[in-house]
Amino acid sequence: MNPYDVFARPRKTPISPFELNNEGRGQALVLRYAGCNLGPASCPLCYAWRYSWTSRGYRYTIKESLNALYALPEVVSKKITWVRLQGGEPCLLTRNRFMNTLRFAVHALKIIYEHGLNYYPHIRAVIQTNGIDFAKMPDEQLAKIRDFLLEELSNIGAGRLIFEFSIKSPSYQSLLSRQLKGFRRALGHIAIPIWTQGLDNLALYPIAGLGPSIDFDNTWLVPIDPSFLPQEIPLFHPSSWRQEYADFLNEVINNVFQVYDAYKDFRRNPRTNGGCKVALEELEATLFQTAWISGYAGGYEQEGVAHVPPIQNLLRKTDERPNNQWLALFRRHARWLKVMHEIPISKDPGRLLLLVKQMQEHFYPSHPLGHYPYL
Repeated sequence: MNPYDVFARPRKTPISPFELNNEGRGQALVLRYAGCNLGPASCPLCYAWRYSWTSRGYRYTIKESLNALYALPEVVSKKITWVRLQGGEPCLLTRNRFMNTLRFAVHALKIIYEHGLNYYPHIRAVIQTNGIDFAKMPDEQLAKIRDFLLEELSNIGAGRLIFEFSIKSPSYQSLLSRQLKGFRRALGHIAIPIWTQGLDNLALYPIAGLGPSIDFDNTWLVPIDPSFLPQEIPLFHPSSWRQEYADFLNEVINNVFQVYDAYKDFRRNPRTNGGCKVALEELEATLFQTAWISGYAGGYEQEGVAHVPPIQNLLRKTDERPNNQWLALFRRHARWLKVMHEIPISKDPGRLLLLVKQMQEHFYPSHPLGHYPYL
């Protein structure tokens, strides 16, 4: 086991580098890595840019990080709704991070069930990944992961392990091809062999992240696909899909979601239309998600982050006036007001909103409260 890694959070509590966040009906147990294999050009609205794109972070040994989880029963104030391992990027090959992420996930689930800390009968440990390193992982490494999971998935109680593949763009060919290849390799070399052994507590989900608010609770800001400028097309609108992405979604929906028992709860969720829609992570007016645009308020310059695409290439306003949700945030963070003035108003807001509405045929929205029952 490699002796250390770099995480986003300092030593503040007995469970550091893990943290507990109030999310949904209980608490989420979260681990955030520092460092990522994507940068501003590929993921310009990264919410974790402060510790993903720079060398900032806090060094912990893997042993102390695992041992920190034994303090979990002492610090929880609510039952745990889910476990989230993210970054940065939690599935890097460097520092043996990939295998350590799996160890953290299964260890956390074991402790949660051992002490009755689970809010739901089935708690998900969700590994949020861009999937790129799956694409270049040697077959023998994939086999090592599969064998590890075959042993551990039988010993995590009613827990489930989820890989959430966050697709960054349906039109950026170089990045898209690597992400889809990574998903397919994880599916073929890890998931399907495990499912054929009778285990259904592992699942892989591609999600569209990050898109507009397709349930229309807030469409004042709409992420657009920069590849089609000056046309204003919402990011992940079907007209922006490469054929490769369309074929991939069709393949996953019909040959994975509809076939394997690991997705039976997904098919029962009415929001998925019988397992025929995938989740879209929406841009919302929340304090958490404003981190995705906070760097444009001077943060990138202060941190020395270069090559960040202009915000005019990424977002459109559908109205001059911020709605109450955004206005409340502006009042708390006045430096963002300048950024909001730099975001253009759509040339045709009605058409832009119509295109957003069309996306409901292919995606369903994910929110913190109801996000993870679909997994």
